Amino acid sequence: MSSSSKENSPKTNIKLTESSIYSNPSYKGDDSDRTESHPTSPVSETPFIISVANLSDSKSSQVNYDDVLSVDRLTDEIVREDQHRVSGNTSTAADPPAYDNLVPVAFTPQTSTSHSKDEEKDEDSRIVEHSELVLKIRKTMPLKDFTNEVRAPKDLQRFLEKPTVVLDVAHTKLYLIVEELLTKLKNDLEVDEKITSQAAKAFFTFQDERNDSFVSVDQLRETIQGVVYRPDPDEMEFEQSWLTALCSLPSIKQSHIAIARLSHPVNFGTHAEEVKFVVAVIAPQKEKFTKTAVELGRTFSSLLTDSELRSDLIDASDETEFKDVFVKYLTKFKTINDKRSCVESGVESGDLPEVEFESYTWKQCGRGVYDDLKRRIPYYVSDFVDGVVGKNTISKLLSTILFLYFACLLPDIAFGSLYQKVTGGKLNVFTCILSQTLGGLAFAFFGGQPLLIMLTTAPLALYVKVIKTISNQFGLNFGAMYTMVGLWNAIFLLLEAFFNLSQLMKYSTRSTEEIFGFFIALAFSLDAIKATVHNFEVNFHFPPSNFTNVTELIECQSTEHCYRPENSLLFLVLMLGTLWFGMVLLNFDKSPLLSAKKREILADYALPISVVVFSFIGSYAFRHVNSESFKYDPDSGFSFEVPDISSLPATAHLGAMGLGLCLSFLFFVDQNVSAAFVNAPQNKLKKGSAYHWDLVVVALINAFLSIFNLPWVHAALPHSPLHVRGLADMEQHVTSKGTVIDEVVKVRETRLSGIISHALIGLTLLFVNVLQYIPISVLQGLFLFLGLSSFNGNQFFDRLLLIFTEECSYPPTHYVRKVPKKKMHLFTLIQLLQLAVVCVFGFSSLYYMKMIFPVIILLLLPIRNVIVPYFIEAKYLKVLDS
Repeated sequence: MSSSSKENSPKTNIKLTESSIYSNPSYKGDDSDRTESHPTSPVSETPFIISVANLSDSKSSQVNYDDVLSVDRLTDEIVREDQHRVSGNTSTAADPPAYDNLVPVAFTPQTSTSHSKDEEKDEDSRIVEHSELVLKIRKTMPLKDFTNEVRAPKDLQRFLEKPTVVLDVAHTKLYLIVEELLTKLKNDLEVDEKITSQAAKAFFTFQDERNDSFVSVDQLRETIQGVVYRPDPDEMEFEQSWLTALCSLPSIKQSHIAIARLSHPVNFGTHAEEVKFVVAVIAPQKEKFTKTAVELGRTFSSLLTDSELRSDLIDASDETEFKDVFVKYLTKFKTINDKRSCVESGVESGDLPEVEFESYTWKQCGRGVYDDLKRRIPYYVSDFVDGVVGKNTISKLLSTILFLYFACLLPDIAFGSLYQKVTGGKLNVFTCILSQTLGGLAFAFFGGQPLLIMLTTAPLALYVKVIKTISNQFGLNFGAMYTMVGLWNAIFLLLEAFFNLSQLMKYSTRSTEEIFGFFIALAFSLDAIKATVHNFEVNFHFPPSNFTNVTELIECQSTEHCYRPENSLLFLVLMLGTLWFGMVLLNFDKSPLLSAKKREILADYALPISVVVFSFIGSYAFRHVNSESFKYDPDSGFSFEVPDISSLPATAHLGAMGLGLCLSFLFFVDQNVSAAFVNAPQNKLKKGSAYHWDLVVVALINAFLSIFNLPWVHAALPHSPLHVRGLADMEQHVTSKGTVIDEVVKVRETRLSGIISHALIGLTLLFVNVLQYIPISVLQGLFLFLGLSSFNGNQFFDRLLLIFTEECSYPPTHYVRKVPKKKMHLFTLIQLLQLAVVCVFGFSSLYYMKMIFPVIILLLLPIRNVIVPYFIEAKYLKVLDS
């Protein structure tokens, strides 16, 4: 196909292919590290054919492939010319040697039959024929999007500051073309000769003495070419008018790009039969991902896929016009990119579509609830069937049930102990477990999204403490006040549901959800840290030398000061051991040990195994150490009695309404953010969401719990997303950028896991005293596990780490590629500031600050949508917060 016909052919999709070739099994570095004692020469068992074209007319842009010469004829021509040079005859022949005008097409070379001058002087000296292997790797890369990828225009602008261009190069051999480009770099940019010398070797696969024998693109170690996909799926061809060669050196600090325009199209072998442009890229080996040789090469390769730009470059008469073509393209790259689709080979998590919320007017009262029921009721039967049908479904269901059992029961014990301390025993471990059972079962049967897990949480415990403080301060009946606050909360939640306020969650972006998730993770971790500090303050003391009270050494009779340092050390060991063992098992599916099935089972049962193992270690192996367990009074019992709300004055009812309104904000955000995490597109759920109906169910559940003074529950983080992960089939997916991510294949959307796990939690009420064998330190290790495991996949946490990470170690994520570093870090710091404000109100010891904590959470929505855009452009926010 002629050059002109290729330029005008229609294209629907273009990709780049990167080819890397490595030879010589002993190779361990750049070619500069090789020695001449290891000559290399690929050997083929079959002869080859070379297609040639007479290019005596240098103005011709057409390549004639009609003449075909055998290998014997070409070899004879080369040998005669070598003998002509050795004889010292420097006169110019009337007819130039035929091979000077030959342009090779494609070949698999045999052992070269040409000899060097030294070999001709010494007839006994011969290169021993041998074989070696050549590794060729090809992988596709997307074109660079000059609209979204910030590095693309920067790379071009930097090149245009001091462009290195060589026009109308007459060489037909790659190593001569590269040498001319390197000479241009050395002269124009004053690049060190040592660097150009190293680059001259690093560009090529074979050693210097072999370069003259090879004229194929396979000479080059690493290249980028374009691939054109036509409307017909069977039609695909390489763009053969340009070639990008890559080279990475450890000894340079700055990258360099040089472009050669050949005087006529040259055939460099298969898929490179009419090369007109050669781009040489030299980059440091240790560099930020977006500045590596591959990424720089991708920038200029993407430019050369534009046939209009190539045509203008061919028409340029000098280097100034050549540069102006790029300047012109840079000014209109947005328009050009609108005409081209940058196709990714896979979808990254940052490119997933956002969850869509239906829009309702204020007059459409209850329409959101109706639509949710209409969407979910047809799937109600399948919500049970999907829990038992399918490959590995039963094993996944069992592992998820056990996970939920421990993940819900143990926090109930911990929060129950906290409630007992705060409320003077009105709320305790028994009531927490009972509330978990009733609320969890009710939502599992009647909730719209059954993958949500109901739980009493740290913010709720803090709010209960606020109610208790106010009741004590004003002499109010805590039980009655608790009931009224809970009822008002339920009323406001029902109003929010029927007036479709859940549609406001469309303004809740990923960053808002991650801030709240980060706060919950910190709350879990902080609880564990506080418990550890308290234990050390009480127990980690050594008796004085004259201390004689042995009884106090064995049994601590003081709650503030004990001589039991071994207790604190064991507390630390059990807590960190539970965390460590759980995290190891959770990530065991990435280990090469055991079989894939066994690794998956261990990962699924990570939390139960860790809790059981370290509970046994603490309760049996170290039974002589007095470990602290949670307090439970079996005689305390529980009766379904309704508090006397008539004992409250009118002002108390008014105050309860205000507290209920603030509490409803906390429920609204917690419930909907948890639902957003569960319904995230990357989870690939099929049955749809039910934000409005779920809010109705949560309101009714908590109204019932409030009447009988049972702890409140709502959808919880990170339990709900972890529930989804437990029921999901996962696979490791390699993105087009070379990163490995865990991708959800499918999720078993079933109600059975929630129903059975909460039924088991209810049965635990029959033997709560047995749970006292679980040390408090193991519970705190569980809190750390839940907190730290929730950081996985949190982009806010990942970007926070990038602030302290060397640039060359940045991962090739979508926001690293498409957002300037300063803007990315500024967005992270803004999130960090919001998190700090949330933590100040959430962890404050002042009850009135905790009282307005839910309002602060709700204010994150307008801050993100109104204030943040003043600091960061919308195009960058779309990438960072999608």
